[in-house]
Amino acid sequence: MPVVAALTPQQADNVAALGQVWGLLKYFHPAVAAGQHDWDAEFLGQLPAMLACRATAERSRMLSAWVSSLGPVPVCPACAAPPPVPVGLAPDLRWSQDHHRFSAALRQQLAFIVANRYQGTPYYVSAAEAGNPVFAHEEAYAAPACPPPGLRLLAICRYWNMVHYFYPYRIGIAPAWASTLPQLLPRFAAAATPLAYRHAVLALCTRLQDGHATLRDPLLEAEDGDYYLAAALQFLDDQAVVIRVRRDGLTPAPPLEPGDVLTHIDGTSVAELVRQRLPETPGSNRAAQLRTIAQNLFYGHTSQVSVQVERAGKSLRLDCPRFKLGTVPPVRPPAADSMYRFLTPQVGYVDLARVQKAKLPRIVQAFAQTKGIVIDLRGYPGEFVTRQLPGYFLQQPTLFATYTQFDPQYPGRFLATPADTLLPQAGTPYGGRLVVLVNEGSLSQAEYTAMALRATPHCLLLGSPTAGADGKVSRISLPGGLATGFSGLGVYYPDGRATERVGLRPDIRVRPTSAGLRAGHDELRDRAVELITQALPVAK
Repeated sequence: MPVVAALTPQQADNVAALGQVWGLLKYFHPAVAAGQHDWDAEFLGQLPAMLACRATAERSRMLSAWVSSLGPVPVCPACAAPPPVPVGLAPDLRWSQDHHRFSAALRQQLAFIVANRYQGTPYYVSAAEAGNPVFAHEEAYAAPACPPPGLRLLAICRYWNMVHYFYPYRIGIAPAWASTLPQLLPRFAAAATPLAYRHAVLALCTRLQDGHATLRDPLLEAEDGDYYLAAALQFLDDQAVVIRVRRDGLTPAPPLEPGDVLTHIDGTSVAELVRQRLPETPGSNRAAQLRTIAQNLFYGHTSQVSVQVERAGKSLRLDCPRFKLGTVPPVRPPAADSMYRFLTPQVGYVDLARVQKAKLPRIVQAFAQTKGIVIDLRGYPGEFVTRQLPGYFLQQPTLFATYTQFDPQYPGRFLATPADTLLPQAGTPYGGRLVVLVNEGSLSQAEYTAMALRATPHCLLLGSPTAGADGKVSRISLPGGLATGFSGLGVYYPDGRATERVGLRPDIRVRPTSAGLRAGHDELRDRAVELITQALPVAK
């Protein structure tokens, strides 16, 4: 195919039209959806003509002839039957009937294929045990690191169609998902280096507004640098605040202190760094994006970095050492029993980042006589305890979530499932108060577990909104050997309220402060202890 250095608006619209028709045929046309064609090769074969096409009418004639070449589509009487369960999300095929972009003959062809779509076992997608889509038979084209132009355009069209037909949270993407192809296709065409291509994919993933749409890649990591400043940041009210400094003697200790507000790195303001990075930082909401940026700001290519901080009202310029990754041991793990302990004689504490399912009975028994338990979900759970842990606090079966799952017989449609129920564990349920700590670090399984705990009768969520990325991850393979994904299962509260993008909203909002960090306090945990020991009434 011809070299594509830049796409004109007409070419971008032509490739977008090809990509949309190609995706519809991939999942709806009986012969294609059954795997009877090399469908990537078909896209690449049609691409040169689409790039050369100068008029919308000519484009429609070419696409219509291509559809006809696939053979007749048999009538499907069963396709008109309504689904046996409620529809949670209807297909969006309005693009295929746009008379400004497609001729009447082509629109009619596409409508007939949709009405008589494939009803067998799909070749390109299947359902995982949890009900989220698995994208089988997708070629990674791992070499070279920067795929040729045709495969770069294939990459964005593959991703766009997977999202359009199999993403449960398609509604609410801003800007509209339909505009993503013509807007980003020129960037993929021009991405002629491995790094440029990866940044184009990052921009595409960011458009999805999904914390599961991550992209980890050695070239991107090398671009960040292999030196790191031994401290941790958290954005509080849009300020990058130091929350921890590593001082274990294994790394050079920087002259930072908890509570310092970071304002500049090597002369560039943090606000400018955030502005530059947000468009290529995937995340379900801004707080989750800022968390990712906070994790990456201290990487670099040099063993020293100059920073500027605000400390107790004073501006300080500090030269900080970095250590080279791989040259020092990781942070020492805490003691095995630190997964639970007493904060006071009346208050227990469980760190779910270290929890072991087998120890749940022992933990609950240890806290049986307390007034309350603080459950820390500000990190990813060490083991999956969503089904077991809430049962120790229930007297009767309790609804906590509903789901939508993709319909393999109608791509783009999602079907509602019955509400999910938590069951009590054997024995007398714990009767004290639960306070669950959450923030933007509560992601995916952490959010799902918090939803389940919140359904118990004496539970409060304390902290700040969570990352808003709920639902089992579906993996996506892209040319260049890249791997990303999205939340493949729609997860909602029993009353239908969303969790994706908005996150879980705490009953009591508490954020750390610079003063509290300087004093060495965990203000969320301290507030939880206060609520329990003073038995403060709080309306959920």
